[in-house]
This record gives sequence, structure tokens and C-alpha cells, in this order.
Amino acid sequence: MITESNVKRILLKDLNFDAPKIKKLDNFAKKLLIYNKKYNLISKNTEKQIWDRHILDSAQLIKFIDVKSCSGIADLGTGGGFPGIILAIYFQNYNFT
Repeated sequence: MITESNVKRILLKDLNFDAPKIKKLDNFAKKLLIYNKKYNLISKNTEKQIWDRHILDSAQLIKFIDVKSCSGIADLGTGGGFPGIILAIYFQNYNFT
């Protein structure tokens, strides 16, 4: 398992997230874990792996989105918000559905 701090380093260095976006991811992760108790948004078995299994896995998609030819992103059946919310935090100026 990759630690939260290692994931944050990867997000900053390799995927060009900035500090404010990392803070938003922190807030999202904390709230997701709170609401997961009531709504079962992610498997309870993966709660401790939220940063590597859910956030980093979702953020990897950034490398495959051509921002020059894309005007919006649709995430159908996002469930617990992955990858849609992670991508929306990164691409703040895009239209998300």
C-alpha cells in the first residue's frame, strides 16, 4: 500500500496538482469516509486505501484527457465520486456531467 503522503507527492510532481487542489482532495476524502458509514459509497475494505486505490487511480486518467480537444467530461455511474469528483477538482474550468 502506498502512503497518503506518497500519493500526494505523486499528485503534485507527476500529475501537476497544486496545493489548493490537494486540500480539496483531503476534504473530499474526509467527507467520503464520514458518509461511507451511512451510504456505503466505497467498500469498507478499501477505506484505508482511499488515497492509492481510489484517488490516485482516478487521477491517473488526467494523462489521457486531451484538454485541447475536450470541452467537457461525462462520468456515468460515478458511485462514490470516482473518478468524476477527482477529475472535476483537477479540471476546474471544465463542464462535468
